[in-house]
Amino acid sequence: MNIALSPETQKLLEDKLNSGGYHTADDVVHAALEALNELEAYGFDEETLDAIDRAEDRIERGEVHDWKDARE
Repeated sequence: MNIALSPETQKLLEDKLNSGGYHTADDVVHAALEALNELEAYGFDEETLDAIDRAEDRIERGEVHDWKDARE
């Protein structure tokens, strides 16, 4: 199967490959589809999914705190 990707999606895919966490484009797509299946299984609404996306963006920017510090 051949899939045409938008430039934005291509960039996201390349970024994931360059992160070193994945070896092939198939690995990235497989992980994404598994994550999508998991999200759908839990039935998260759009608001929750948006909150997860924002949290992931913060993590990627290094805006994370140790749980012990955050709790205090």
